[in-house]
Amino acid sequence: MIPKAQNRLVTDSGSIDPRALAEQLHIPVTELAELVGVSRNTLAAEPLGKKGREAVLPLVRLLTHATEIAGSLERAVVWFKYTPIVSMGTKTAMEHVKDGNIAWVHGHLENVYNGVYA
Repeated sequence: MIPKAQNRLVTDSGSIDPRALAEQLHIPVTELAELVGVSRNTLAAEPLGKKGREAVLPLVRLLTHATEIAGSLERAVVWFKYTPIVSMGTKTAMEHVKDGNIAWVHGHLENVYNGVYA
């Protein structure tokens, strides 16, 4: 489920809007496509196809979880893009996602949420 803070990422039909997601992250759709591992054309399809949904949904879930912890989508985006995850070196969550480690970042957030020093 997508919280109210992220409802603007979802179209009236309930589909994720990649352009709105890219806008929230302050990156071009091309960079979003690279981040989630699909072509720009996959994210440009209207409506967003199965491959596009499967690519962006984990990122939306990650940002949803980060928003719950940070208190706002804007703060979650700042954390995602600019704050290194020290327990895993000097890379940010965005860099880990780009490297294909989104599950690890989810795990990190779960630890933070549960009060585990991460």
